[in-house]
Amino acid sequence: MKNSLYLFVVQIMTAIGVLVGISYLVTGLFLKDTKAQSYLALDSGVKKMARSADILMDSLIAKNNLTFDPTYGKLIDKVLENLKYSEGEKLLMVGSSQLRAIQGEELYNSYEKLVSRRIKDGTEYNVYNLSIGGMKTTEKLIVAEKGVQVLQPTRILISATPWDCLIDEVRPEIKNIEDKKYKPITRKAEILGGNHGSVIYGFPKNVNNTVTANVDKIVGDNIEVYNKRAAIKQWLETEIKEVLTSKEDKGEVSNKAPDYWRTLNQELDNTLGWDHTVARTGTSSLKIRNIGSTSAKWLGDDIVLEKPTETFEFSGWSKAQNAEGAKLYTLDFLVFFDDGTYQWYLKGLKFNLGTHDWEKASAGARFDKKVVKIKPHALFYGGTGTVWFDDFRAIPIYNGKKGDNILPNAGFEIELKERANVSYTYSDTEWEQIKKNMFRIIDYLSAQKSKERNIFLMTPFWNHKEKTAYPQKSKYKDLLIAVKSYCNNKNVDFVDASYILSAENFGIYTKGSVRDKIDVLHFNADAHEKLAKYIITELNL
Repeated sequence: MKNSLYLFVVQIMTAIGVLVGISYLVTGLFLKDTKAQSYLALDSGVKKMARSADILMDSLIAKNNLTFDPTYGKLIDKVLENLKYSEGEKLLMVGSSQLRAIQGEELYNSYEKLVSRRIKDGTEYNVYNLSIGGMKTTEKLIVAEKGVQVLQPTRILISATPWDCLIDEVRPEIKNIEDKKYKPITRKAEILGGNHGSVIYGFPKNVNNTVTANVDKIVGDNIEVYNKRAAIKQWLETEIKEVLTSKEDKGEVSNKAPDYWRTLNQELDNTLGWDHTVARTGTSSLKIRNIGSTSAKWLGDDIVLEKPTETFEFSGWSKAQNAEGAKLYTLDFLVFFDDGTYQWYLKGLKFNLGTHDWEKASAGARFDKKVVKIKPHALFYGGTGTVWFDDFRAIPIYNGKKGDNILPNAGFEIELKERANVSYTYSDTEWEQIKKNMFRIIDYLSAQKSKERNIFLMTPFWNHKEKTAYPQKSKYKDLLIAVKSYCNNKNVDFVDASYILSAENFGIYTKGSVRDKIDVLHFNADAHEKLAKYIITELNL
């Protein structure tokens, strides 16, 4: 008996001694690392310390508090694998950036002010917000279905507005999860690192609970490495991973892509093709490197004109290195007209092959009918070599007077989080497509066997007699009537928040090509609180 007790005491003292030694060694190395403050977000408050979406997400995972996607869909699979475990009633929210971002605030200052957090604070629900900026109908249904698999929610809310129910695209990150099956959350202990089976056990785990509790307190009070164990664990994992993983290209300074633009059919992806080392003005340009004579291109988002016109001025710049054999090395604009027809326009916008410094292409275009929408492209079709593009312009002209450049992020200098300020007008065919996609969402909500009735939400937008996000007011009214009736028929709760906000809730862009313009679809923190209270009141949550 005495020998067993002696060994037990030796075991305790040895373990504490080892921990003290490790504490001084690891803590010293940890605090010398310039990234230490980011990892300390785990212990010192995520909101103030985290300075990137990835670090914010890792911090929330470690605190078992991940209830939304801070990566704008980039790591949606990891988000679904690591959602917060919680008991009680769960509300799953899925929508576009109206539910996901706060106009004028950075990510790490805004996540606690989102409408989803406000609903959580005002109700008994544990709220999960899997909204992603620019999310289209099919994307919403995919993410909602995966969220249902993980959370088994009491209730589901999916939001929509005409803009995100028109063109139905699916980004690769969401496409990749479409056929994946997720297991329901079963975690009931503190989790680190996102592994559903990684439980933090008491120290030391091979002694009785009383001794464990006492030793935990002593170690926790006196050993810094224990107090910061969550942060240091993440730091150690990252350091080890960096040692084991060799990076081919250390020169890349960005892990993101320029908003409004994406590339296809070339050697570079959206990240590597956003060149921060070559630019005509500023610091960045779009790059195409083609060795396979493919139909390489960069393309921008659809831009709906606030006021249709027949006349435009198009221009852009390009630089080339050993550009040979291309059938099309040009700027090209897909132009949509008010009668539902469209055409490609590239006359006068071609660049020379070979090797040359920055070269401008420009053209004036006058069409025989009014243009309501354009989509910009930069093409390098069927050639080999490397080309760069910068400083695009699409200038509408009204009665001989030039307007502003309507292409957002036309110099590729910034990563805007939201779309440019425009009014959204649609043809009769497009309004019908919008309605069909909203009906698809309602059908999905109706088919779910949730404990309580599911919810379809129409999100707020800027609405003023002189300027509104959707100026075709009768069309929008007809849409509301149809959607409300369909919800009633399908036993889905309908919440129309279209007009609940006022002018002061919509911010002004402060940088980029949309500087000083109203952000007509995205609103501030006060508006997120208003929207939360409106939803709570409408549904008696």
